[in-house]
Amino acid sequence: MTAVNLHTLSDDALTDHLAAWFNQTLPLPEQRRLMVPTLRELAGGQPVEPERLAALAGVGVEQAIALLRQAAAEWDPSGTRLVGFGLTSTPTPHRFQVHGHTLWTWCAVDAIFFPVLIGAAAQIESPCAATGDLVRIQATPTGVERVDPAGGVVSIVTPAVDLAEVRQAVCVAQNFYRDADAAAPWQAKHPQALLLPVAKVFALYRRAALRVWPQLRAG
Repeated sequence: MTAVNLHTLSDDALTDHLAAWFNQTLPLPEQRRLMVPTLRELAGGQPVEPERLAALAGVGVEQAIALLRQAAAEWDPSGTRLVGFGLTSTPTPHRFQVHGHTLWTWCAVDAIFFPVLIGAAAQIESPCAATGDLVRIQATPTGVERVDPAGGVVSIVTPAVDLAEVRQAVCVAQNFYRDADAAAPWQAKHPQALLLPVAKVFALYRRAALRVWPQLRAG
């Protein structure tokens, strides 16, 4: 599933790889510009008008709508307001509480590093993909403050896919596990993929995100 054997990469090389993966998955500058304001608006807990996202990102309205639809974003029943793009009001296994709102993320990795892009602390709760035991995390834009159980790990894959395929090809494989032992069967089936402690995942993805969205450094 993962084109690169992630086990062979140093932390610096892995950061480079993750930043390159973001840029490959979001190849257009307009896509990258839309990402941060979209997550920040969705974090308000209400459907979002694409016109607002276009204005915040400095992208034309028609282009913004087209890019979001190409990315398999989620829309309200009217089909005119955004309700999900990585962060969603539709329940998934990965519960994400931010700004007093209960939302969900498409995958475990999203849950961990979205506080960086949103610029706000979040409480995360998700079942271990092997045992069903809840993994609880408290994260801020600058670090992970709590992981329970302390040995919690995350599965990581980075296949080369189109943005519209990310949820099916990437998100389903990126989950929380209560510890490395619980994740061992998954690792055996995906030897090139990676299992890392929650805090390390946060650190790697934060460094990669700051390269892709350098404006976040000011915030």
